[in-house]
Amino acid sequence: EINPEDLLSRTPVSINLRETLTYLRGKRVFITGAGGSIGSELSRQLLSGGPERLYLFGHGESSIYEIEHELRVLQAEGVGEATTVVPVIGELQDSDFMKFILHRTRSNVVFHTAAHKHVPLMEENPIEAVKNNVYGTMNIVKASVSTEVERFVLISTDKAVEPICIYGASKLLAEEIVLNQAVELKENSLSK
Repeated sequence: EINPEDLLSRTPVSINLRETLTYLRGKRVFITGAGGSIGSELSRQLLSGGPERLYLFGHGESSIYEIEHELRVLQAEGVGEATTVVPVIGELQDSDFMKFILHRTRSNVVFHTAAHKHVPLMEENPIEAVKNNVYGTMNIVKASVSTEVERFVLISTDKAVEPICIYGASKLLAEEIVLNQAVELKENSLSK
């Protein structure tokens, strides 16, 4: 039998998920890419944070349906707290819709996990990688600023460090968009 902890070169860190997520209690949380591998796992974990509403955003109706259904089953089995789960189908690349939906949902926290992630496929489709990963990020960042979202969390990748592929470069640009917006907001608040 192999214990995954035996493969770590350090002592495992134990995290109390419920305690870590207390800042989400009573908040409206919006997850982009909620039907994807990262977004769906994040959605499962956020049930323990006690958000008032959990908005599952994505453009794939099947994947959003599946994670919504799974979260409802988990809640029925006693996992998490009384959170209203709301599926939202839309396109990250539509800047007007992103502003509309964040305003409509009055989201307090945005977790941005949506991205095209399949490296070989993105190498074959670089325009779509840039449209989704770069412009999509720009749209959700601008929408978050215009609707005064309290906290924005970008889920990125190690491939953004010294990228050697289109996917990595697109995620590096996404990180820079988020960081530049944070700097701009900080400078604006200091100048007031």
